[in-house]
Amino acid sequence: MNDPEGNRFQYKPEIDYNTVSAQDHEKASKLLEPFKKGYLFPLESHILNADGLRGYLDSAAVTPEIFSEFRFHSKEIQDSISGIVRAYSELEMELQARQLDTLAQREYFNIFSDIDMDQAKIDFIKMLKSYEHLKKFNSDVREHWTFAQKTFENIKPNSINTLFLEQVLLYKIYPRIELCDMTDFLLRRIAYILRIKNEEQKSGRFYAEGEYTSLITYQLSAIFQQDFDNIITETRVEKKVTRKAETWKDIRETCIKNPYLLDSRGDQLFNQSYIYVMKMDEDRVTIEESKIKRAMYIETHLGAEDTALRSDLIRKFISQAKSKNRITEYTNFLHEYFDFTKDTLMLHFMEATDAEKNLITYHFGPIFFLKVVMHFMREGRTGFIHRRLKKDLMVRELPFEYLKYILKDWWDLKIFQRVNKADRNSLDKYQSIIQEVRKMWLQDQAKVLGIIKRDPVMMRAFKIHDHRAMQPVIENEISYLFYSLFVRFLGPDFLYLPLHRAAGKLPG
Repeated sequence: MNDPEGNRFQYKPEIDYNTVSAQDHEKASKLLEPFKKGYLFPLESHILNADGLRGYLDSAAVTPEIFSEFRFHSKEIQDSISGIVRAYSELEMELQARQLDTLAQREYFNIFSDIDMDQAKIDFIKMLKSYEHLKKFNSDVREHWTFAQKTFENIKPNSINTLFLEQVLLYKIYPRIELCDMTDFLLRRIAYILRIKNEEQKSGRFYAEGEYTSLITYQLSAIFQQDFDNIITETRVEKKVTRKAETWKDIRETCIKNPYLLDSRGDQLFNQSYIYVMKMDEDRVTIEESKIKRAMYIETHLGAEDTALRSDLIRKFISQAKSKNRITEYTNFLHEYFDFTKDTLMLHFMEATDAEKNLITYHFGPIFFLKVVMHFMREGRTGFIHRRLKKDLMVRELPFEYLKYILKDWWDLKIFQRVNKADRNSLDKYQSIIQEVRKMWLQDQAKVLGIIKRDPVMMRAFKIHDHRAMQPVIENEISYLFYSLFVRFLGPDFLYLPLHRAAGKLPG
């Protein structure tokens, strides 16, 4: 890879991907074979080489004399290496199945006018989203590798630095630039399959327009399919898809108003309170996300006692110490834990249909739901992240703001979008939920008020409506979950409702 004069190194790829047509099915299948295991499988080499380059530049092999030849760009090189690792981490998160499903379902009705979602069209949107994310990723990492390439190619080879330049350029930088070339060919192949006509780059992101047809199965395997000629040129296009820029106002029937605001309020007075709104602090989300990425260990069991899990946790700690993406790991756990919390909440509404359970959860609200999640996590000793503060000092904490940030997407997809507008705004349905919760309180009222009556301290708290003082006693008797349900649907003064009371007296 040296030039004829031997003055400097030059990039000369083994394969010139620019000369291969995206419609050459046989060559495409052969050249793109590394992607058969998934988009991320070959792209992981970027971070492996970036880490290898960082380590080599910090090693004893780089003498002061060699370092002096690029020291003025040392910080920029380190920033580029970090940029490559960061870009891969972001891509890994964006391409996880759950994330793509969420985005595809969120945007479905912006693209198609169907009454119900069709899985084939969901797959089309997922491939389109993958294309956009891959395009941004490849553009970013190519820019970082090219900067490093130019920096080291500008160093004139001599007897002292030639081996160093060979290691840096021939074995670390050039192979990854060729991987960028391969990825560009992959993107041309995907664009051919999606029949992308227009695309634009805006605010650092790519947006594309494509055409959907039921004649194509939009899975990874389509990239390696070799019978596309008749399909791609088929004139019967079922739906031309215009990919809109991702502005929140374009998204139909979503309670996500911006990346840091969930507003699920309805159109009636009874569903207009703060209970239906959840705001996030953007700076805190960023800080906590950074903490999660640096976590030594994350507790991701569903809440068993630590003593029963000790051996499993030790094994998990060892295996997870090698995990590359704490964000993906934690996000997946949170989605499972939100499902678990909802299922636990709905155990008290066994006769309700799935639609009714979604409506009950919707009216329970994201604020109360988050309180229950946090309580369950603290009681079950799970969901905490462990970080090293100093050499011998660890800290264990729940990233509260990040929980809200992830709950926002889960709530929108699993609750808000599964309750139709008419039901959300139905006063009759809302009042029927209140009546059902009243019946639950009726079963426990006499027992709870009897306990309060026998305790002079609690009796004084009862007379002056000191809810905070009475809360631990009530929770201990009926559970935190029931207490939360009663406060939410019956109000903080639910103890004073005229159910078993007569003439304002405690039952005696």
